[in-house]
Amino acid sequence: MKKISIFLFAAAALIWGAGCEESSDTDKGITVSAIALDSSLSGGITLVVGETTNIAGKVSVLPEEAAGLPESYHSSDTSIVTVDEAGNVKAVSPGLAMITITVGGKNAHFEVKIEAQKVPVESVTLPEEWADGVTLKAGETMDIANKASYTPSDATHTDESYASSNEEVATVSAEGLVTALKPGETEITITIDSKSASFTLTVEKVAVETVTLPDEWKEGVEIALDGTLELAGKVTIAPENATYKEESYASSNEEVATVSAEGIVTPLQVGTTTISITVDGVTASFELTVVTEVPVDIETITITDGRWNNSLGTASVELKDGTATYDLYSRLVITPENQNEGVAYQIVNMDGEFIDIDENGLITCKKVGTATVVVTAKNHKNLGQGNPKKVIFTLNITDPNDLDRTGWSMSASGPIKGTEGSATAALDEVFGTSSFPTASASIPASDATIFGLDRPGKNGAGDTIWFVVDMQQQRSVNYFRIMHQGVRNADRGCRWNGFTLIEGSNDNSTWTTIAENVKLPDMSYKSQLDPNDGGTRNIDDYRTTSNVKFPSTANYRYLRFVGKADNFTGSNGTCQIAELYLGYAE
Repeated sequence: MKKISIFLFAAAALIWGAGCEESSDTDKGITVSAIALDSSLSGGITLVVGETTNIAGKVSVLPEEAAGLPESYHSSDTSIVTVDEAGNVKAVSPGLAMITITVGGKNAHFEVKIEAQKVPVESVTLPEEWADGVTLKAGETMDIANKASYTPSDATHTDESYASSNEEVATVSAEGLVTALKPGETEITITIDSKSASFTLTVEKVAVETVTLPDEWKEGVEIALDGTLELAGKVTIAPENATYKEESYASSNEEVATVSAEGIVTPLQVGTTTISITVDGVTASFELTVVTEVPVDIETITITDGRWNNSLGTASVELKDGTATYDLYSRLVITPENQNEGVAYQIVNMDGEFIDIDENGLITCKKVGTATVVVTAKNHKNLGQGNPKKVIFTLNITDPNDLDRTGWSMSASGPIKGTEGSATAALDEVFGTSSFPTASASIPASDATIFGLDRPGKNGAGDTIWFVVDMQQQRSVNYFRIMHQGVRNADRGCRWNGFTLIEGSNDNSTWTTIAENVKLPDMSYKSQLDPNDGGTRNIDDYRTTSNVKFPSTANYRYLRFVGKADNFTGSNGTCQIAELYLGYAE
């Protein structure tokens, strides 16, 4: 507040000194009109306590005739600065004061700043722990501000400044923060009032500890003879702040492959070599095999017009002249397109009686029945559920003597189950476009509907149950064949194993016996492969029975199949049929 007051007083006094107040020197009769400070005073002066200076004659006046008039002097604060009648100014104590010079009644003022006497710094001393030098890792920092000591303790100019002799190795900010840049040595200097002290800073590298290959290289890499492989920047270097990350490359057998300084691998001939990547003396290597063609594994296999995410496929073919073929490979959708792994085909269990399949996926049918093939990637034959490299295909082989079932229907002794209310459930086009009835029927159940009846004694059914096939006109029939719902344990819960009676009629009223106590063949099962999940469990040897011949040819429109309690397997309440075929063979 004292300094501000002095400035305000000075400003007021200057305005007053430059004003129009009239004054006269009665001795000389000259009136002073203006007074101005010499340039050495107009901006103020600074003195050190005890220092003196003379300000006499440091003003000019107007008019010129007033030159030589006597000057008088005044200090605004004599505890800070004094001035005598001869113009001798003496610094008394630190602070600010105003000196006024008066000539002929006109005043001029200037500021005087008094500073304490300077106590120079005599020595600068660094911390003892710096005496033998300091070591930093590249990238580290160190704060040196206010760490040095100086003498005497009452020195008046104690601001620090800093310098590095080699700023490529380390820099020092104005605030005293040392930043290590790269390995080397530099002198760090701290200066206080022109006195200095220095220490040696050694910057060390952050050494590479590990070089880690990409996971896909760790078990080795195969590369085609016409291919290339880029190495640069693919390894992981630890720690991340390592100083030297430049990579160098080498091939142990340059007749097989070379590596450029830029990390480009060029194969030269079929063979094996070790490729090394070195960073700051740490090396990681992998085996490179040059082949004529790089294997490309299959990622997914699906089947066109399939079910369950296209992992199940079905089809029907008719056996003509004792043979038929089916191109399974043409149904497969394999990714990626450039795969060269190939697929493997496995005929399930007893189904080799019905078909053969070659390495190109061409199925050759040998007899009437149902056969299942599992298709997998050749080198990944995992049969587990959800394997994207596996599909299951079931082929139904029909008899050329089977009658055309178009328009046929069925009625029964009780409500038709399976596909509720369907009168054609066992007469549909087998392996058509509808969904499988349940997800458990994965050695495929009929892709068409399922015909079912309550078994004898269940849900109000009598001791005898029956179903009637209406062929819409009188036809000659001398055999029938049944396809079961499936071949797994669960599918064996209730199925027909024969019929007490098979009858014929042309009016659906009067019935004639065709056959009695008929047993269905091919009902055997044993512990064997379940292709749905690759497990082992009881599986039927056959999905479809062979043809069951009548004792003689029947000529009827209606055929009735009758069953009692001992005509069924298992204990489930509903007996089921996937497909029923009727035929005539001479």
